[in-house]
Amino acid sequence: MKNIFILIFILIGCNTAIKKNVDSFNPNKINVSKSSNISLLNRIRAHPGIYIEGAGENAKVYTRGVSSINNQKEILFVLNDVQVGNYSQVSKILNPSDIKNIIILRNASNIAFYGFRGSGGVILIETE
Repeated sequence: MKNIFILIFILIGCNTAIKKNVDSFNPNKINVSKSSNISLLNRIRAHPGIYIEGAGENAKVYTRGVSSINNQKEILFVLNDVQVGNYSQVSKILNPSDIKNIIILRNASNIAFYGFRGSGGVILIETE
Protein backbone atom coordinates (compact mmCIF):
# COMPACT_ATOMS: atom_id res chain seq x y z
CA MET A 1 0.00 0.00 0.00
CA LYS A 2 2.80 2.39 0.89
CA ASN A 3 4.65 1.61 -2.37
CA ILE A 4 1.56 2.38 -4.46
CA PHE A 5 1.11 5.74 -2.71
CA ILE A 6 4.76 6.68 -3.42
CA LEU A 7 4.44 5.61 -7.07
CA ILE A 8 1.28 7.72 -7.57
CA PHE A 9 2.94 10.69 -5.89
CA ILE A 10 5.98 10.44 -8.22
CA LEU A 11 3.83 10.11 -11.36
CA ILE A 12 1.71 13.15 -10.49
CA GLY A 13 4.81 15.23 -9.70
CA CYS A 14 6.53 14.31 -12.98
CA ASN A 15 3.39 14.98 -14.98
CA THR A 16 2.97 18.55 -13.66
CA ALA A 17 6.69 19.29 -14.18
CA ILE A 18 6.49 18.20 -17.81
CA LYS A 19 3.40 20.33 -18.49
CA LYS A 20 5.07 23.47 -17.12
CA ASN A 21 8.10 23.05 -19.38
CA VAL A 22 6.04 22.45 -22.52
CA ASP A 23 3.71 25.41 -21.95
CA SER A 24 6.55 27.91 -21.51
CA PHE A 25 7.92 27.37 -25.05
CA ASN A 26 6.56 29.71 -27.76
CA PRO A 27 8.35 29.49 -31.12
CA ASN A 28 6.64 32.60 -32.50
CA LYS A 29 7.83 34.94 -29.75
CA ILE A 30 10.94 37.05 -30.30
CA ASN A 31 12.71 37.97 -27.08
CA VAL A 32 14.04 41.53 -27.15
CA SER A 33 16.91 42.62 -24.94
CA LYS A 34 16.46 46.04 -23.34
CA SER A 35 19.93 47.34 -24.26
CA SER A 36 19.50 46.45 -27.92
CA ASN A 37 18.98 49.18 -30.52
CA ILE A 38 18.39 46.90 -33.51
CA SER A 39 15.77 48.08 -35.98
CA LEU A 40 12.36 46.45 -36.11
CA LEU A 41 13.03 45.21 -39.63
CA ASN A 42 16.19 43.36 -38.59
CA ARG A 43 14.43 41.78 -35.61
CA ILE A 44 11.67 40.48 -37.85
CA ARG A 45 14.14 39.34 -40.51
CA ALA A 46 15.78 37.01 -37.97
CA HIS A 47 12.56 35.00 -37.62
CA PRO A 48 12.14 32.06 -40.04
CA GLY A 49 9.23 32.21 -42.46
CA ILE A 50 9.32 35.98 -42.99
CA TYR A 51 10.06 37.49 -46.41
CA ILE A 52 11.11 41.16 -46.63
CA GLU A 53 11.11 43.07 -49.89
CA GLY A 54 12.89 46.42 -50.04
CA ALA A 55 14.66 48.38 -47.32
CA GLY A 56 14.00 51.25 -44.92
CA GLU A 57 10.53 52.70 -44.50
CA ASN A 58 9.42 51.45 -47.92
CA ALA A 59 10.03 47.79 -47.05
CA LYS A 60 7.20 45.28 -47.42
CA VAL A 61 6.93 42.33 -45.04
CA TYR A 62 5.29 39.04 -46.08
CA THR A 63 5.02 35.52 -44.74
CA ARG A 64 6.37 32.78 -46.94
CA GLY A 65 3.77 30.44 -48.32
CA VAL A 66 0.85 30.27 -50.71
CA SER A 67 -0.27 33.66 -52.04
CA SER A 68 -1.67 35.17 -55.19
CA ILE A 69 0.76 36.19 -57.93
CA ASN A 70 -0.93 39.54 -58.52
CA ASN A 71 -1.95 40.43 -54.97
CA GLN A 72 0.46 39.28 -52.29
CA LYS A 73 -0.89 40.22 -48.86
CA GLU A 74 1.34 42.15 -46.44
CA ILE A 75 1.53 41.35 -42.75
CA LEU A 76 -0.67 43.41 -40.42
CA PHE A 77 1.22 45.11 -37.56
CA VAL A 78 -0.59 45.50 -34.23
CA LEU A 79 1.07 47.87 -31.76
CA ASN A 80 -0.16 47.53 -28.15
CA ASP A 81 -3.48 46.00 -29.32
CA VAL A 82 -4.11 48.74 -31.92
CA GLN A 83 -4.12 47.77 -35.60
CA VAL A 84 -1.59 50.06 -37.24
CA GLY A 85 -1.28 48.66 -40.77
CA ASN A 86 1.79 47.65 -42.76
CA TYR A 87 5.49 48.08 -41.97
CA SER A 88 5.84 51.56 -43.49
CA GLN A 89 3.11 52.87 -41.17
CA VAL A 90 4.45 51.26 -37.99
CA SER A 91 8.07 52.29 -38.66
CA LYS A 92 7.07 55.98 -38.58
CA ILE A 93 5.56 55.83 -35.08
CA LEU A 94 7.68 53.19 -33.31
CA ASN A 95 11.05 53.68 -31.64
CA PRO A 96 12.94 50.32 -31.83
CA SER A 97 14.42 50.74 -28.35
CA ASP A 98 10.90 50.82 -26.82
CA ILE A 99 9.98 47.30 -28.01
CA LYS A 100 9.29 44.86 -25.19
CA ASN A 101 8.44 41.75 -27.26
CA ILE A 102 7.28 40.66 -30.69
CA ILE A 103 4.89 37.79 -31.45
CA ILE A 104 4.30 36.55 -35.01
CA LEU A 105 0.93 34.95 -35.79
CA ARG A 106 0.60 32.92 -38.99
CA ASN A 107 -1.93 30.12 -38.55
CA ALA A 108 -5.61 30.53 -39.30
CA SER A 109 -6.91 30.11 -35.76
CA ASN A 110 -4.70 32.92 -34.42
CA ILE A 111 -5.32 35.45 -37.20
CA ALA A 112 -9.07 34.85 -37.52
CA PHE A 113 -9.73 37.66 -35.02
CA TYR A 114 -8.16 40.21 -37.41
CA GLY A 115 -10.31 39.24 -40.41
CA PHE A 116 -9.27 40.16 -43.97
CA ARG A 117 -6.63 42.67 -42.83
CA GLY A 118 -4.81 39.90 -40.99
CA SER A 119 -5.05 37.32 -43.74
CA GLY A 120 -1.39 37.80 -44.68
CA GLY A 121 -0.26 37.24 -41.08
CA VAL A 122 -0.09 39.40 -37.96
CA ILE A 123 2.83 40.72 -35.95
CA LEU A 124 1.98 41.79 -32.40
CA ILE A 125 4.36 44.34 -30.89
CA GLU A 126 4.31 45.28 -27.22
CA THR A 127 6.18 48.35 -26.01
CA GLU A 128 7.31 49.39 -22.55
